[in-house]
Amino acid sequence: MVAAGWSLAARMLRRDLRAGELTVMLVALVVAIAAMSSVGLFTDRVARALEREADQMLAADLVMSADQPIPDAFRAEAKRLNLALAQTTIFPSMVQIGDKAQLTTIKAVTPNYPLRGKVRLGRPDSYRETVAAPSPGTAWGDQRLFDSLGLKPGDTIVLGERSFRIVEAIQREPDAAMDLYNFVPRLLIPAADVASTGLIQTGSRIRYRLLLAGPADAIKAYRAWAAPKLQRGQRIEDVREARPEVRTSLERSERFLRLSALVSVFLAAASISLAARRYVERHLDPVALLRTLGASQRLIVSLFLRQYVLLALLAGALGLGVGVMAHFALVSSLATFVKTDLPPLSWWPALSGFTVGVTLLFGFCLPPLLRLQKVSPLRVIRRDLAPAANERVAWGLGALVLCGLIGWQAGDALLAALALAGMGGTILLSATGAWLLLWLSTHLALPLGPGFRFGVANLARRRVMSVAQIVALSLGIMALLLLVVVRGDLLSAWARSLPPDAPNRFGINIQPDQRAPIASAFRANGMTAPTFAPMIRARLLSIGDKVLKPDSYKDERARNLAEREFNLSWGDSLRKDNRLVAGRPLNDAVPEFSVEESLAERLGIKLGDRLVFMIDGRRFEAPVTSLRKVNWDSFQPNFFVVGSHALLGGVPASYLTSFHVRADKQAFVNGLVRTYPNLTIIDVTVILNEVRSMLTRAAEAIEYVFAFSLLAGLTVLYAATLSTQDERRREAAILRTLGASSRVVWQAMSTELLMVGGVAGVLAGLAALLTGALAASKLFELGWNFNWYLPVGGLVGGAAGVLLAAWPLLRKVLATPPLRALNHS
Repeated sequence: MVAAGWSLAARMLRRDLRAGELTVMLVALVVAIAAMSSVGLFTDRVARALEREADQMLAADLVMSADQPIPDAFRAEAKRLNLALAQTTIFPSMVQIGDKAQLTTIKAVTPNYPLRGKVRLGRPDSYRETVAAPSPGTAWGDQRLFDSLGLKPGDTIVLGERSFRIVEAIQREPDAAMDLYNFVPRLLIPAADVASTGLIQTGSRIRYRLLLAGPADAIKAYRAWAAPKLQRGQRIEDVREARPEVRTSLERSERFLRLSALVSVFLAAASISLAARRYVERHLDPVALLRTLGASQRLIVSLFLRQYVLLALLAGALGLGVGVMAHFALVSSLATFVKTDLPPLSWWPALSGFTVGVTLLFGFCLPPLLRLQKVSPLRVIRRDLAPAANERVAWGLGALVLCGLIGWQAGDALLAALALAGMGGTILLSATGAWLLLWLSTHLALPLGPGFRFGVANLARRRVMSVAQIVALSLGIMALLLLVVVRGDLLSAWARSLPPDAPNRFGINIQPDQRAPIASAFRANGMTAPTFAPMIRARLLSIGDKVLKPDSYKDERARNLAEREFNLSWGDSLRKDNRLVAGRPLNDAVPEFSVEESLAERLGIKLGDRLVFMIDGRRFEAPVTSLRKVNWDSFQPNFFVVGSHALLGGVPASYLTSFHVRADKQAFVNGLVRTYPNLTIIDVTVILNEVRSMLTRAAEAIEYVFAFSLLAGLTVLYAATLSTQDERRREAAILRTLGASSRVVWQAMSTELLMVGGVAGVLAGLAALLTGALAASKLFELGWNFNWYLPVGGLVGGAAGVLLAAWPLLRKVLATPPLRALNHS
């Protein structure tokens, strides 16, 4: 019996496919799965590529650093997990050639350095990249060392008790961007030669780094093993924790890509919901016939469920095939734009796309399908005996399924909340607007021709279907418009947050009396004088009534923050790149603290808590009166903790600044350092370029994902126009039988479609406007301009899109003779 049931379901599927009954649903499902799988595959590979590029800035996937030699147990565990290992030892020393000497950062590296990325050697205009270390007895120096000592390749330099032949100029080290104090020239030597220099002595300032790379699961396992064993002075970090600027850009990139992928979920839901309703409506008569032949309700539902399963398998195979091919085509077309080798294909996003499609199929098709078990055998002779459609159950279950899928696909609570809020708001707004339109259509007497009046009346006559069409179209159009916003305005806002003249140098150790002459020097060279922020070194002693104990924190990063010294500042805590999220601005007349939001979360600091800092042997205590969100990728001086002027204004401080220097102004920077020997200039150009690179690649990925999602959006329009094709054919036949011309019939149908598409577009534009504003402020932390062109664009695009999508169907309806249409109805 089971085999016979599947055989009958297969025959029904073949028959319905030949007859075109399942065409809409099959197309919608194939496009949905293809969209999800192709977008998922591509965004997965791009996201992993962005992650990998970020890892190249660390020269590894994970780095353990310490101020003492790293115990062998950490290397042994890494080898047990089959992780690749490398080690660097970093310390300052003098490099000499003849009577010249230069303070230099020495980096001793093992032969397999770097594990991620490459070292760039040679001249700026002619370089090569390598994954290697200097050979024994040789060294590589950066361009600054060559310039300061007048070196040329082949010269011999002296380092401690050892001579080295300098053979290469370094243009770029992968992990140099992660070392903020790379402001002095750098020299790479083999790790095996360090001992012979005699420079490693008791009390030497050395930083030991253990670099690890390997599969994500192994890295995660190693970190879980190592974290509890870290001692004071040891820390373990990935690229997100090493630099907050990179972490912010990476998180934004991931959210952009995930938001793009979620658009396909909206589009799939809208297409399948419309297609499923039409399919069930078309099968009410065949089911009534089966009931008269003795088929039970259970058998009928079982047959259609099996048919859905077979349809899901067929659509899944076709959708995955199309999705994979589209993904490869997308990757191929991006070869000149995504300037990096993408990681290997992972099949999980494809299977995820198939799962999403199948879940949407049953989530939106099951409630309409259950109507079939209520079909009365009397419908064979009485067409008006149609079972009531429980639209609330259908939409409720569909919304529940869609919420679950969005939560699963988002992978981010904030992103999921935004997507759900956008979806819920769009449904509420579009449903309200649709009912208002229907009310107006029945209460306003407009001086229109007969064709236009028939079109307006059709909206009210198909009240439930009209509302369903407008809601489904609004969801689809809103998703596309939101992607337009993401692709355009939000990416532009992100780019504006990192303009071409963003600061690429930091100046530290500036003394109070040096601020005015340094500012004057900038103005004398035609440059804008920078602003100076006071900086005070302090150690946090307690939070509230609890003494700060690093070991009391389970989170590794929280422990690192608790044991480190803080750079405090005082003054205005609400710069342009700071945003108040709780409390009130600092009152400079009262002792108060303002704390950065993520630091407060990690250390458990709340509004009203009293913080105690030790500064030069003195205790400073004050309450926390505000929490701030800091835009770390602005490359402006920023601080985790800021005090009021009344609290810290009298404490001796050095000053910090940032500024932009063009390449032709480097001599000016060198002159500043010569004039003020205490001044330290930190070059962050490498970090700035890497962040810009990630921004560019994310923008390119979203640009092309948008093109594919647009194809999925066309399916929504196609399904929306097909959903009422049968009813339109009958109505057209009746009107023409009663003497209406083809022109009047055309006016009636086009008026209805234009009103449905236009209203859905306007409502979708308003929803995209509000959702985009939320995404900008809450999700991406960017500025936002209310672009009122979205509702106008939605109106024009929705109306024109629906009419163009329906054009072939309308021609088919008008070409069908009235008698044939009535006979088939």
